[in-house]
Amino acid sequence: MTLTDGGLEARGLVREFTAKDGSVRRAVDGVNLVVRPGELVSVLGPNGAGKTTTVKMLTGLLLPTAGEVLIDGHDVVRSRRRAAMACGFSLGGDTGLYPRLTALQNLEFFGLMYGLRGSRLARRAGELLEEVDLADRSGDLVGSFSRGMKQRLHLARALLHEPSVLILDEPSAGLDPQSAAAMRALVARLTGEGRSILLTTHDMREAEELSSRVVLMKGGRIHVESTAGELRLNAAGRLGHVVSVVFSTAEVPDGIKDCPGAMNIEQDGSAVTLRVSDGAAAVQWVLAAFPGLTTSVAVTPPTLEEVFLDMVAAS
Repeated sequence: MTLTDGGLEARGLVREFTAKDGSVRRAVDGVNLVVRPGELVSVLGPNGAGKTTTVKMLTGLLLPTAGEVLIDGHDVVRSRRRAAMACGFSLGGDTGLYPRLTALQNLEFFGLMYGLRGSRLARRAGELLEEVDLADRSGDLVGSFSRGMKQRLHLARALLHEPSVLILDEPSAGLDPQSAAAMRALVARLTGEGRSILLTTHDMREAEELSSRVVLMKGGRIHVESTAGELRLNAAGRLGHVVSVVFSTAEVPDGIKDCPGAMNIEQDGSAVTLRVSDGAAAVQWVLAAFPGLTTSVAVTPPTLEEVFLDMVAAS
């Protein structure tokens, strides 16, 4: 799978590190990634999976040992300037911002680096501070900002030059629920505008809500890649479906324990949650075994978090 009209593409990315004793550790081993225009791809993985090293190679902050990265058709190593102009990235944390400058001064500084000048730069910086809800703190030193405020300023910085490709490393980390929801809405809108967005996150809800596809990394390699829905359905054979039933009676009938394929049962008053091997069969059995006694019945595959934890636990 290759790109013909922009976006982000990584081909056979490898990164090795040599220790003081001469031993070589391969942190990233043959990673291939494609993010098309108008698509958001989330990369998930446990600590040490190679996510951060991969992101640094995608942004040009780290040279690959082998392989190549194309940003809007420009090689990140051989056409560094053109690739940088097509890509915005937010790596979060304290790096990449100047604590002794105000929020506005930070954006003005980085805007100059991207070739923005005068009224165009002032207008763009003002728009972005409004968009990330920092307009009222534009004159405050960044060193006084909370982690969440810095995260928002990082995103504003990434968007300054209106890049077609965005690489966002845990953009909602440190945000309160309201700010995190606003961040997700903004990222969704940017995707809808046709940008190619690569997102790393530990928030499974965020990944499922925003992603066109999800990539699970483990041991420096891509373990599996698919939509969140397909990952959940494919894991149902191992992890089971969840069947939620609410009865019209005061308590759950005793016979619920006889549900075929039941792996786990949790009861709470008139409600019961069943983990079963076959969701459809369990629903049919419940309706037949307790006619007229059910208020609601719902079946869902495992959550994305369960799929992730199952992948991490597998050898």
